[in-house]
Amino acid sequence: MKQYLCISFCLALTVLACRTSKQTVAKPDWVNQRPTNDLYYIGIGIASKKSNPADFQQVAKKNAISDLISEIKVTVSSNSALSQYQNNQTFSQQFESDVKISAMNTIESFTVAGSWEDAEYFWIYYKLSKEEYKSAQRRKMMSAIAQSEAYYERSETMGKDQYLQKLRSKIKALAVLQDYLNEDLQTTYNGKTVFMVSELVNSIQNQLYEIELRSSIQALNGKVGKPIDEPFLVKAQYRSDKEPITFLPITSFMENGAIESTVLTETDQSGNAAVTISKILSKNPIQTIRIAVNMNELMKVDSIRPPLAQILMSIDVPSTAIRLNVIPIKVFVESSEKNMNKELQPGYLNPSLKKSLIADGCTFVANKELADYVLHIEANTRADGNIWGNMRTAALDLTISLWDQTNKVEVYKDGLREVKGFQTTDENAGIDAYKTATQLMLQRIYPNLKNELMRNK
Repeated sequence: MKQYLCISFCLALTVLACRTSKQTVAKPDWVNQRPTNDLYYIGIGIASKKSNPADFQQVAKKNAISDLISEIKVTVSSNSALSQYQNNQTFSQQFESDVKISAMNTIESFTVAGSWEDAEYFWIYYKLSKEEYKSAQRRKMMSAIAQSEAYYERSETMGKDQYLQKLRSKIKALAVLQDYLNEDLQTTYNGKTVFMVSELVNSIQNQLYEIELRSSIQALNGKVGKPIDEPFLVKAQYRSDKEPITFLPITSFMENGAIESTVLTETDQSGNAAVTISKILSKNPIQTIRIAVNMNELMKVDSIRPPLAQILMSIDVPSTAIRLNVIPIKVFVESSEKNMNKELQPGYLNPSLKKSLIADGCTFVANKELADYVLHIEANTRADGNIWGNMRTAALDLTISLWDQTNKVEVYKDGLREVKGFQTTDENAGIDAYKTATQLMLQRIYPNLKNELMRNK
């Protein structure tokens, strides 16, 4: 029994000693002060055990990797594609950020230099040889260049009937190089020394120059707020022999003015693409629609990041322009504004409506037969008695209706009832009611009236 107690006592002392030893391990210097090393990139990660009870070690490791990568500086070769954009600070910062994100997923050969923890936190210390990192990056870059050359060579074997495949193969060749836009990507291709990014960009540009876009029309006539009744065709063909180019993505946009239109489309088996204008939004009398090859769609074949996308978007793409002549909507106004059953000259409602409609692209005609729409305004006031002392009140009723002259149908109707005015005489109270009604009309009625005028037929 004594022997058993002695053994138990010794074991207890041993456990206590181990716990005491663990608790008294000194905090390493690298926890208190970040180390520096000319030969290594350093990454220190820390995680709270309280905030991350289940995975504090993984959180610390991730933070250490992120910290390590933050030390890696992107240097730019004078012969690189990136050097052409050094004046664009946003471009350079985006590239460096993309490179570091990519490195976070592919970095290798780092080692654990130490770890330490206390009751509240866990620390881990990584280091990565700068020389090893540089060598690894060089190997990856050479592999990317070889892969890029393979895509390029494949594109060169494609015929005219594979126009898009050829173009996209060149874009793939660029995509595999996008981590190295800051490097001197000089290589020997087909027996000549080339800078690979420049070679590919020039090849893409030259291939795009083979395209000619031709529109079936040179000018369109339309009315603000209305659609163009029929779509128009744009044809993509080779400049050399006018053979059609099929399934080419194209886009439309305004160089001046504003429309709702077919933004994205592609050519069919005959090389034609239909462009539809669903609404003319701007009242500018002369506008320009530009139809162009859609580089954004061509780039969707790969995960093109912003820096390379900016380079590709700087390439000149084939396009054609169409003039849009915008004709104002013609409105004829029939107005009766009465105050106590007597016609007001001039009125209040009619001038305010005309001013707003002119600002939104309408014009007014004196001949009803020439109008696209007829606008009826009918308003009158009536005496509504005394309210106090000699103060009189008037009430105004207003009806506004819009008729489509093409179809001879009423397309909109609204009004105001019992709009009050106050003054010392009935007539002046009526005028006060008109002033209030004018503001209410512009706030409550005009937006819906405008929408109906601009509605697609």
